[in-house]
Amino acid sequence: MGESGRYMSRFRGRFDYTLDAKGRLNIPAKFRKALSPEASETFVVCRAPNGCLRAYAQDVWNKYEDELSSRPQTPETLRHQRLVYNTLAESTLDAQGRITLTNLQMQMAGLSKDVSLIGQYGYIEVWDTSRFNEYVGNQEDFDDVFFKSVESGVKKIDR
Repeated sequence: MGESGRYMSRFRGRFDYTLDAKGRLNIPAKFRKALSPEASETFVVCRAPNGCLRAYAQDVWNKYEDELSSRPQTPETLRHQRLVYNTLAESTLDAQGRITLTNLQMQMAGLSKDVSLIGQYGYIEVWDTSRFNEYVGNQEDFDDVFFKSVESGVKKIDR
């Protein structure tokens, strides 16, 4: 439950799919079930850091957009908004549980066929599978990142 007892979309896990020639991408059943009713089966997809895309449930995007629009208009925030809105598109799930990516989105994220969807709690990252595998690296890289993030203040969970 989110604020005021409302349900919030949460996405976890990795799923690998194939993007079809029309840019349609299957959203896993696990992710579709995690959508809140307020999302209206709609995702807002936009450019993201590290050369991937982010797909937000519409209700989560609306909150993010409210926060984004409330920021002071500085050159940095205006540039951020322009970069995000330049690639933004809404897509409602079709009868087969797919969303459609735009040609610009696919081009910017280097998507052609093999795609990985990574649940990141409040949104889904959409990656070219080979680029994602390269990005996540190996065990030594994981250990280094993990221990640095713990040292930088990630709260430990008591068991």
